Amino acid sequence: MSENKASVTEVVNVDDKDWFLQDLIEIANSGKMSFDITLTVGGFLVSGTLIGGKEYFQGFGEEFSFGLKGEAAEKVKAAFSKNGDVYANKSEPALAPSYIHLKNAHFFHTSGTPVPENRGVWWRGRISEVSGFSLGALINDGP
Repeated sequence: MSENKASVTEVVNVDDKDWFLQDLIEIANSGKMSFDITLTVGGFLVSGTLIGGKEYFQGFGEEFSFGLKGEAAEKVKAAFSKNGDVYANKSEPALAPSYIHLKNAHFFHTSGTPVPENRGVWWRGRISEVSGFSLGALINDGP
């Protein structure tokens, strides 16, 4: 029995990344599911919809190209979307995720007011900086 206990301790103490959160991120990165989540990061709450890296870079590219027209907009979108290809490459051995991606993200300070108040934003953060999480969003501003 002590062998099993040591194994569990090793898994839990491998690094400062939450293995369970990494499992949830892998589900999102697979493209099979997205869901609302609230994270504690640096004493602030970050709340939004957990999505895969591929979707994040596509959405970020769409927003970043806002205001551009024609070929320029398409080039910007394609450049950012290409960053998401690493999440779709199934030929390489899977590494545990190091980053988490949210859409419609809001940040909450001690007064409880969301920032930004008008709409959610695209957010990317290091899993090693997340000190806790809960299922569900504190605000729902999109489909």
